[in-house]
Amino acid sequence: MPDRDQYVLIIGSSNMDLNIYSQRFPKPGETVTGGVFKQFLGGKGANQVVASVRSGSKTFFIGKIGRDAFGNAMVSQLDYEGVNIEHIIRDPHESSGVAFILINKTGENMISVAPGANFKLTPEEVQAKSDLIKNAKCLIVQMEIPIETIEATFDIAKQGECIKILNPAPLKPISSSILSNIDIIVPNEGELLQLHSLLKLQQLKGNSKERIIQASKNISKFGIKTIITTLGNKGAIVYDAAEDKITEVPAFKIQAIDTVGAGDCFNGVLASKLCQGETLLTSVKYATAAASIAITRQGAQASMPYANEIEDRFKHYIQNYKV
Repeated sequence: MPDRDQYVLIIGSSNMDLNIYSQRFPKPGETVTGGVFKQFLGGKGANQVVASVRSGSKTFFIGKIGRDAFGNAMVSQLDYEGVNIEHIIRDPHESSGVAFILINKTGENMISVAPGANFKLTPEEVQAKSDLIKNAKCLIVQMEIPIETIEATFDIAKQGECIKILNPAPLKPISSSILSNIDIIVPNEGELLQLHSLLKLQQLKGNSKERIIQASKNISKFGIKTIITTLGNKGAIVYDAAEDKITEVPAFKIQAIDTVGAGDCFNGVLASKLCQGETLLTSVKYATAAASIAITRQGAQASMPYANEIEDRFKHYIQNYKV
């Protein structure tokens, strides 16, 4: 089994993304023509895996993929990227996950997912990978797999010393037992506020930033050490519960072409840099710099930047934004 200091482990989904790029989104019942169709490999888990390995970390992936043409393409590409694929499970009875994605002229997106085999990853299957989980330096889980499998994963992970990250997307109800077992949670603003509501915490007041800070402090009381709220072109707000400290990290100002996978890029690079021994805030800055590259490219996995690109952008980011 690999040494704990050597790798990132990501447990989650892999999808085939079927994208249509058009001037605008259709209204309910409306057909918008003139779009351009492109097919890309995606899925939050697989996207984050590619972001992690391209940014320089040894990376393992646990996920469930169908035994079909889409699944074959997914596994082949991950192997080509240098991801360790020996723990991927192939399901002979379920199709691989598929996402239909609409992207408008400003790069915003709307996504509908048929999860297929992703939703068949069981607690027993992750239990069989317990040594790999406990020995990871950094673990990321998202929510395109069953909630009971997520809970089982963090129950195993708490027995080791890995940095445990939850990317609560797409958001669904999360038990306090899951929250108490993670170190870092990385929602976007909408997910943070929805989670706060689902947890039935006190009503939030004030402007957007004030609500984010209040929600972060309230949610941290479940035992979470750090809450990183991503804000798209406004950057991120980091809350350190131990120090009761808020840090604002600005975004790199750039024209977006396609925002699909930008959050996954952020999470994958964040984990990769933490695995490489960077501090939390430095890792967030690297992740921000990396995401600013990803949004200038089409596709999810295809948009993930490489280590040299991230390093160049990071240096430029530090110099220009004085962060």
